[in-house]
Amino acid sequence: MRILNYISILGCFCFLGITVNAQSPTTADVSFQHPILQEARITAPFGIRPDPFTKSPEWHGGIDLGANWDAEIFAPARGEVLFAGPKPGYGKMVDLKVSNDWVLRFAHLRSINVEQGDILEPGNVLGQVGSFGRSTGPHLHLEARSDGKQYNPRDLVKLQLYAVERHRGN
Repeated sequence: MRILNYISILGCFCFLGITVNAQSPTTADVSFQHPILQEARITAPFGIRPDPFTKSPEWHGGIDLGANWDAEIFAPARGEVLFAGPKPGYGKMVDLKVSNDWVLRFAHLRSINVEQGDILEPGNVLGQVGSFGRSTGPHLHLEARSDGKQYNPRDLVKLQLYAVERHRGN
């Protein structure tokens, strides 16, 4: 049993290492001008973490921002809505293309206020916080994606969440 746990953890670190060493796309053409949420706290970090359902170490491709039910989610930058609707595991979600390189994914929404093809300006409401899909409580799951890969939204130099962070352990 101890050997299996070691192999599982080692495999997770190898996967994490590959992702961390990936060449990050440019953020030079993105200007983030508005908070995503008025107030939030990071409730789950990016990367390997204990899965809330299985308790096993698993990959988490975004950050979770805990917020109240129905809190408005704002577009932090100008962008085009590539997808707005349900997706397995994510519940109701929106993909917002904010540059040639970057798509921001907003998931577990209670409601969606936009449609595919809409052009949003910073501050436009794209939906409300919920807990739909594979979720344990009201929060916004935020991903930063480029070329099909997930990146830590906190590592994007110009992405400022303007949220009150009360992340335990930091």
